[in-house]
Amino acid sequence: MKIYSLRRRRNIQSFAFALCLCLTLSLLCAAPRPAYAFANPPLLLSEATSTRAIALDSLTWQREPFPLTQTVPMFAGQRTRLTFFAMNLQTGDDASVVTADAEDAAQRRFALTVEYVGVVPGYEWMSAVVVKLADGMNDLGDVLVQLKVRGVASNRVRVGLGRVGGGLPDDTGSVPTPAPYPAPTPTPSATPAPAPNSVSMPDATRFLEQASFGPTATSVSRVQAIGFRAFIDEQFAATASAYPNLPAFPSDSNVGCPTGSDANCFRDNYTMYPLQMRFFQNALAGQDQLRQRVAFALSQIFVVSGIDIQQPSSMSPYQQLLTQWPEKNFRQLMYDITLNPAMGRYLDMVNNDKPNPTSGIEPNENYARELLQLFTVGVNKLNQDGTLQLDAQGRPIPTYDQDMVEGFAHVFTGWTYAPIPPSTVVNRRNASYYLAPMVVYPSNHDTGTKELLDGVMLPAGQTADKDLNDALDNIFNHPNVAPFISKQLIQHLVTSNPSPAYVGRVAAVFNNNGAGVRGDLKAVVRAILLDAEARGDAKTDQTYGRLREPVQFVLNTLRTLSAASDGYGLLDQTRGMGQNVFYSPSVFNFYPPNYKIPGTEALGPQFAIQTTAVALARVNFVNTIVFSRISPPSGSPPSAIGTDLDFSRWQAWANDPAKLVDELDKVLTHGVLSPATRGVVTQAVTSVPATNTKLRAQTAIYLIASSSQYQVQR
Repeated sequence: MKIYSLRRRRNIQSFAFALCLCLTLSLLCAAPRPAYAFANPPLLLSEATSTRAIALDSLTWQREPFPLTQTVPMFAGQRTRLTFFAMNLQTGDDASVVTADAEDAAQRRFALTVEYVGVVPGYEWMSAVVVKLADGMNDLGDVLVQLKVRGVASNRVRVGLGRVGGGLPDDTGSVPTPAPYPAPTPTPSATPAPAPNSVSMPDATRFLEQASFGPTATSVSRVQAIGFRAFIDEQFAATASAYPNLPAFPSDSNVGCPTGSDANCFRDNYTMYPLQMRFFQNALAGQDQLRQRVAFALSQIFVVSGIDIQQPSSMSPYQQLLTQWPEKNFRQLMYDITLNPAMGRYLDMVNNDKPNPTSGIEPNENYARELLQLFTVGVNKLNQDGTLQLDAQGRPIPTYDQDMVEGFAHVFTGWTYAPIPPSTVVNRRNASYYLAPMVVYPSNHDTGTKELLDGVMLPAGQTADKDLNDALDNIFNHPNVAPFISKQLIQHLVTSNPSPAYVGRVAAVFNNNGAGVRGDLKAVVRAILLDAEARGDAKTDQTYGRLREPVQFVLNTLRTLSAASDGYGLLDQTRGMGQNVFYSPSVFNFYPPNYKIPGTEALGPQFAIQTTAVALARVNFVNTIVFSRISPPSGSPPSAIGTDLDFSRWQAWANDPAKLVDELDKVLTHGVLSPATRGVVTQAVTSVPATNTKLRAQTAIYLIASSSQYQVQR
């Protein structure tokens, strides 16, 4: 029997484990007691009379208190290994899908490395889980240990490290979780096997929160009817929503909008307003929801901002380019973004001059630096699961240095705006033109040697096109790209804290879509959405999920509640919550992907803009749409309607407050509203006179949609 891979003494270890297991089972199953009701969440086994874990030192087979380092020098990394016993793990669950952590008396959390997960021979309902203690764990006394499997958390059991005693109190409601006795035997299931495309309503709803700007009754039914994979394929084939082709205006707004112009001339031609309106309208009603959702995520990775790009006609081609991701390989997307004039203007690649020692001119490094740091590889070398590579001293290994930044900066010289039609003349520095990709002025390109990633040298004498393509190939084929981009897309669509195994599985698809193709974005998105860590009716891991950023919060709420909306007025709502679409405050986006929730080690990028004022603005938005309406702002077309909710669907259940809350729980929180919240909402609804069915419906919607359980997408 193999516990986990060992290079030495494997057979001795296996025999010892089997012998110890026989002794341990006498403790696990010491007396007859009721068999456990097997539920979906994983269950760590404890003693019969306490929450102390049934756990063993994996080498000495001793019980607690456990030493902090191994007494038998067998492993690389001498931290102690502990074996826990768990129930309700699924067939095939292994160390790639199970994570573990421990919390001490100071409420510090330590990640435990899961090294092995396997069925206990002869007790197939039980799994052995071997974990390695984390570096930095000292004489902590009692800690609470928990498993997490695909975003679902187990109970927490108590373990003494170094000594027994102290530590956190047991979690509220925790009880002993001994193994069942007599041991359960498998029984044939009376439930027919689900159809191949069978999808539960909760999982369909969760899927659409990830793959669209919000589930609707129609889209939920469609996913349940055809399954996840077919729905994704339908979305790939759906007609793309477009951004408007807008005419360029003079750079001087006083010329473009002289005295006497329409009152909205400046807004419509010198701000992002027309694109912002189209964004909200497409997101509300467009049939290509997956295309748009991923394009919005890409726009927050490859950032271009209206702070510098002042005309909507200049930004429109760039946003249109990002919506074409299903038709483009990531390598092609890199190329198109690099030569897009909006990006060229924003990060100073356009009109980037070659070096001139006489005048002291050096190439601008802005685009080179951000392409590496933020768009493709990141500052430190990564393993394929997104974790940091470390040197012999335990320090991160830089991906690039200043010489490499300078090398790429020299690559990106000589490019200028395309000629303004009908002209075809390419000057050293053409006038601004955003409706065509940039072109090269050959004599302004540096033809010297250039150092790229991992010491690759571009030879002297190459053309600008050759240098550009060689440089992009050098980046595209760097091993960091797959985990760096995969993790960020997972964070934007599914969860801020994906497990390394989840990142690794998606990165593997980025590296090879199954047909030998690297950078297939459709395959990557499909892998993200279909991964076992994304799917399931409910996730209970406290670090799973993501705070709905303002745009998603507003749109998901309106789509889920079947609002009648033309998008007018929604911009004011998201702007008040800290997300003014297409106006990222910097190239680092509205929020950085590595932002940690204060006081924790959990990533929560969207919390970077979750101030007290924003928290109130989010609740006020719900209050407005529920108890009033969002009116079109001044300057809107006469036909604009704003946003209204129809409560008739919910009023039908108003005479039964518990049923009303159940129905809203299904669509808003996919059936996981906590009992405490459910009780509070039901009580509040009951306090409203039964004759006022609309107010009952409004009260229930307001309380659930403004709750943290809704605002965090899980």
